Amino acid sequence: MFKETEFSSTQEIRDAVSAAAGEDVAVFDYMRVQMNGEAFLLPVPAVLGILRPVTLTPVPMAPDHLMGVANIRGQIFCIVDPGKALHLKQARKAQDTNSRFLLLRHARVNLGMWVEEVFDLHRVREDELPEDTGHVYQTGVINTQHGDLPILRVQVLFD
Repeated sequence: MFKETEFSSTQEIRDAVSAAAGEDVAVFDYMRVQMNGEAFLLPVPAVLGILRPVTLTPVPMAPDHLMGVANIRGQIFCIVDPGKALHLKQARKAQDTNSRFLLLRHARVNLGMWVEEVFDLHRVREDELPEDTGHVYQTGVINTQHGDLPILRVQVLFD
């Protein structure tokens, strides 16, 4: 008999899926995205939603990494250019059909980031996660079939 269960966090859902599959090791999901010509991994729980770019309203005298604000489902989101915030070397590519806004999960701030493309998801077992390197913009590097990819420290975009 199926018992209905409520989960209070994404981690609890991952743990339940792992337990149902007979795994005793937690699995973490990361999405591979491209920003300023570079690929990064972002923890899926940090992302509230993905949508096609909408019209932005410029903010006078805002920092150069703030592209503007957008009304998304009745809420105002600040949309940032992560390439500028992270001081990436290459310039941001022009918007095309692959461009997306990633709405980020935060308790008090509505923030989104512009990415050139969202590619795919990667599942990483807890015992395969790298130790935190202490780097300002990344928590470590994971070896994937697409090469070594840095895990973006999403919190730095809120600082």
